[in-house]
Amino acid sequence: MLSPFIKKLMFARQFVMSDGKIEVLGRRQVMLPLELLADLQKLNEVEAYNVIKEDIRMIMVAFSQKIGSNSAGMFKNIEDIFECFGFGKPEIVVLDQSKKSVTVRFHDTPVRLVSEVVLPGALAGTFSFLFGKKVDCTYKTCPVNGSGFCEFRIE
Repeated sequence: MLSPFIKKLMFARQFVMSDGKIEVLGRRQVMLPLELLADLQKLNEVEAYNVIKEDIRMIMVAFSQKIGSNSAGMFKNIEDIFECFGFGKPEIVVLDQSKKSVTVRFHDTPVRLVSEVVLPGALAGTFSFLFGKKVDCTYKTCPVNGSGFCEFRIE
């Protein structure tokens, strides 16, 4: 079943898959196997995290301009956008706008393969855009530690 967000994008012709191309909101996307992402993140974790964080922040800026929304308006779509990335279904557990911090929980995420750098970098970049300031992402809990979900703290 397609997510309602993808359906909206398709209806507005903002999600296109044809001729070997995938575009979301006019930006080219690529689907990669999880194993490849896992191998890529082993190269240099700090550098990869920072690149992912900045690239995702800039993508969020572009998405907000395309949607015609500011960072406050993008909060409504953040869970839908992360579902489109394929990281699993996110749940915002705690959001403190005044302290610019958030706790995000992912259910059914491929965390063991992509979370060490990719998912925290993507979360940090997204919330850096949403909060209008640089933030970082750390683990709170993870399936490898026995819990049924993966939880991150962004501040």
